Amino acid sequence: MLKMGVVGMGIGGSHGARIHKSDLGELAAICDKDGAKLKWRLETYAREIGCRPHGYEDFQEMLTREDLDGVVISTPSGTHHELAVTAARHGVHMLVDKPLDVTVENIDVIDQAVSQAGVLCGVNYQMRFRPGYCAVKKAMDAGEFGRLLMVDVRLKWFRDQAYYDRGGWRGTWAMDGGGSLMNQGAHPMDLLVWFAGRPTKVRGDFGALNHKIETEDWAAGIIEFESGVRSVVSTTTNVTLGEEVGKGRDRIWLEVHGTKGSAFLIDDEVVETNIEWLTRPPRPEFDSPVEDFMAAIRDKRPPAVTVEQGRWSVQLITAVYESARRNQTITL
Repeated sequence: MLKMGVVGMGIGGSHGARIHKSDLGELAAICDKDGAKLKWRLETYAREIGCRPHGYEDFQEMLTREDLDGVVISTPSGTHHELAVTAARHGVHMLVDKPLDVTVENIDVIDQAVSQAGVLCGVNYQMRFRPGYCAVKKAMDAGEFGRLLMVDVRLKWFRDQAYYDRGGWRGTWAMDGGGSLMNQGAHPMDLLVWFAGRPTKVRGDFGALNHKIETEDWAAGIIEFESGVRSVVSTTTNVTLGEEVGKGRDRIWLEVHGTKGSAFLIDDEVVETNIEWLTRPPRPEFDSPVEDFMAAIRDKRPPAVTVEQGRWSVQLITAVYESARRNQTITL
């Protein structure tokens, strides 16, 4: 059993529970600089799932005192490179929540640290493990779409102002790196590079239409990839169904078109296609990036999403912002 740790007890709490339930690893330690949050999580683990990891408020101390094989980094995006460097110096493999960091420069710092230390670094993009998206990727690789021409994405979610106000880091350039495109849109941007490869040209626009934030709650981009694939992308956190419904309904539309066929997906469900076996997608080997990451440590192989692919999606997102600011097409 691998000895695993988690830093950041927001969404990281669910990562810890997944480790505990897995037959690959043991949740040995958790960390959060907020002592009250840490105490609550320890109590919740003990009460609800019978898990009793050691708790730390200092990441350095946790890595020094615990002999960990791997750690999941689940803190605000702009802090990822600092924690990744610390983990690498201790020889600990790491899975980093999306996005890998908020700038390509910070990602290069991570890449250098993990390369020098000889440790694994994966990025936590869970949409790669959903059956519909996995089936589309397998169909592409098998040539079922023919030559891939277009992959288009529309992400229409809702987040209220309170969501951005909590914690003080969401919707900021320094810690969130952006808004609907960098935070929520990081998922479909990763799907784009998974399907289409390395982006080469970007034309973008963005704005804050209905939230008081530094960054954006609407963004759009026209993208060209090295493979020749073209994409039109839009993301927003402004879509509501009215006050009586509450927060609305988050949806992602993904449309894939090749010379031999097409597939239309809504939230991972294939709703229309001429590729017959896409209507019965097989289950992925692993349920989440956490299980894949632990298996990668065990099997001494790269994780599903590498640093290079994590860099591509962040480079793509930041290019949309740069294009809008310059009012010109950006060549990557």
